[in-house]
Amino acid sequence: MRLASGVMRLADVRNAGIRIGMGLDGGTNDTADVFNNMRAGVGLQRAVTLDAHVTPTVADVLRMATMGGAETLDQEDKIGSLTPGKQADVIIIDPGALNFAPQLEQISQIVFNGQPDNVTWVFVAGKPVKKNGQLVGVDLKKVLRDAQAAVEDIAPAIQP
Repeated sequence: MRLASGVMRLADVRNAGIRIGMGLDGGTNDTADVFNNMRAGVGLQRAVTLDAHVTPTVADVLRMATMGGAETLDQEDKIGSLTPGKQADVIIIDPGALNFAPQLEQISQIVFNGQPDNVTWVFVAGKPVKKNGQLVGVDLKKVLRDAQAAVEDIAPAIQP
């Protein structure tokens, strides 16, 4: 949306048999927020078609953000689902947060109401990297300083 590059013709892509996954980079919609991207994925398709029942459904977009990403990378045998033998990357969401109340449909609430602050635990390859809402082993101030220094170094080269 930010780049004004249009809206993906998701139904056409899916009907052509192309694998569809959802991922993000640090600059996606200016945040690294998978919940925001899932909402945008559903919302843009609905806005274009004026149909709340068009692909992707809420369940479709959640799958695109998990198993779909693994499939597009030909890694579905290693990642993308909680299956014995696969790498265990897991997030734990606090469903008791105010933005999840009242509770009705869990998948819809994850996609439409989820926020990064709701993620209380993150495990990557079975190891905790976020514990009780706090990053594990990360000097956040140093990361922010390093990011600012990096952008100041490259800014003259990318700004008109």
